[in-house]
Amino acid sequence: MQPVLRRLVRLVPEPQASTARRIELVDVELSAPVPDLAGIRADTVRILALAHGHPLGIVDLPGASEVASTEVRATIEAALGDQIAEHLAADGLASFEPVGTSAPPCQLDLTGDGPLVTVVIPTRNRTRQLTRCLDSVRQLRYRNFEVVVVDNAPSDDGTRDLVESIGRQDSRIRYVREPRPGASMARNIGMQLGRGEIVAFTDDDVWVDPLWLDGLVAGFEDPSVEVVGGLTVPSSLDTPAQHAFELYGGMARGYRRRIYDLRRNRGDTLLYPYTPGIFGASNNAAFRREAFLSRGGFDLALGPATPAYSAEDLDAFLTVILDGKTIVYEPRAIVRHEHRREYSDLYWQVFTYSAGSSALLTKWACTRRSVAAELARRLPGLLPAALLHRHRSGAESGVGAYPSQLRWLERIGYLYGPVAYVRSLLWARRARRG
Repeated sequence: MQPVLRRLVRLVPEPQASTARRIELVDVELSAPVPDLAGIRADTVRILALAHGHPLGIVDLPGASEVASTEVRATIEAALGDQIAEHLAADGLASFEPVGTSAPPCQLDLTGDGPLVTVVIPTRNRTRQLTRCLDSVRQLRYRNFEVVVVDNAPSDDGTRDLVESIGRQDSRIRYVREPRPGASMARNIGMQLGRGEIVAFTDDDVWVDPLWLDGLVAGFEDPSVEVVGGLTVPSSLDTPAQHAFELYGGMARGYRRRIYDLRRNRGDTLLYPYTPGIFGASNNAAFRREAFLSRGGFDLALGPATPAYSAEDLDAFLTVILDGKTIVYEPRAIVRHEHRREYSDLYWQVFTYSAGSSALLTKWACTRRSVAAELARRLPGLLPAALLHRHRSGAESGVGAYPSQLRWLERIGYLYGPVAYVRSLLWARRARRG
């Protein structure tokens, strides 16, 4: 049935010619000399401002013109002055120290004695993306880690050849082949074979910041924390489809550290905790290995390659929260995601994300009575908002209007999700036997 649905989704016409503007993405570290912006061929320069590796927020500047470093810094300070002051005050600093001075207290330093971390990367037939991902992982400042690349039901030996070639240069990286399809299956295998106290997950279509693991590991300082999620930003915003995904919500979950549980640290979404996307995503999340394995790992009935399409990561987050444990969102752990460039691929992504979300609610309503009762009480008043939800306007986002085609695919996905979950349960039973 999935191929039929995919063909139907691909028949949806693309929006009329978009006026979305090309956005150049630039990182600016405020504790170092701020560069001039020159020679950038874009309509807008979108700056991710950082202080000692901490992301503070984004600032837009007009492109296609030269901007002096003093103007760049002044614009950032005007837009993010409160965040900068808060960051400096937390570290007992009056200003950014001159280059070459000792690192401030906020600067992470986990290179030597941090716990062993297993990085698991599921992949299938995407050697170009995987090459870039592994290159970035090898540049991590954190040193005490290993990498398990799980080749999930591949159709050729390209991934094996690539990973084994890299592994001959870097013994931390090893290859595992998992013939049974499904990202949940691949992630579980990687977690089981890993040796780390902490298991960090990412995907082949991202590249990680050098401080990525430092940020994730720092989130586990409190022993009550079982999951840490990080900040996922786009790697490029060149096409109308990439802009539309940002309007859909993108993957960033803010620039402030957040703690989530069922007690004092509750999220501010209307259906919390049953909107687990606020915690992060599987391309940038870490778990305490033994605790997560004791819960069975990722649900094989959810995720890519299953009839439910997605939400295996959201299900894992929700499991932790409903068990009374704590999740930390740590924006210092940054990865950059390659958004779908074409509308045909984005259409399928939006449909499957929505179907996976309602499949997830169906699972929990069917397996835990208390959840079913709570959803029955809260959902009727929220369904109209979900089905009529309007995303940010082009004026607010600077990237054009949100296409009506995506709104309808979201709604259809929400309605299809319960059916998808029932189909996926049957599929998972056959996969376990296989």
